[in-house]
Amino acid sequence: MSPARPAILLAENDPAIADMIAECLTGEGYAVTTTKSVMASVAALSAKKFALVLTDAFITQGLGKGQWDNIEQIRRAAATTPIILCTAHRTQDFPDFAARGFAAMLSKPFDLDDLLALIAQLIAQSSSETPEKESTQRHTSPSRQTTSRC
Repeated sequence: MSPARPAILLAENDPAIADMIAECLTGEGYAVTTTKSVMASVAALSAKKFALVLTDAFITQGLGKGQWDNIEQIRRAAATTPIILCTAHRTQDFPDFAARGFAAMLSKPFDLDDLLALIAQLIAQSSSETPEKESTQRHTSPSRQTTSRC
């Protein structure tokens, strides 16, 4: 039996997307906690240590006045845990995601194999001794045909 994979917090308010991603990550051996709001995400981050946070950039029910304020609450609660922002909106709306402390951004829809590779890369980077962490922006074309492990 192989050792358990790291814990991931999945913050996604669309149940269909959350279920698909959680099933994929669980199938790959990750321990997944799913939340549907900023408030629930902050509470989960206060209660447990996660290796990575995967959040919808437009997750709801935060205390902030704007979207950056809402996801900033998650970033603050996550402290040094790497965070991947996912959005179906234009990534140009988030030009300074890296400067704000987010590790990567993925455009929806994305290929699940790309997501798995990015998660593995960020977890490896965060657990290594290397102080420099490079932010990553990935775009996946909706017409791209691939076979996913999930």
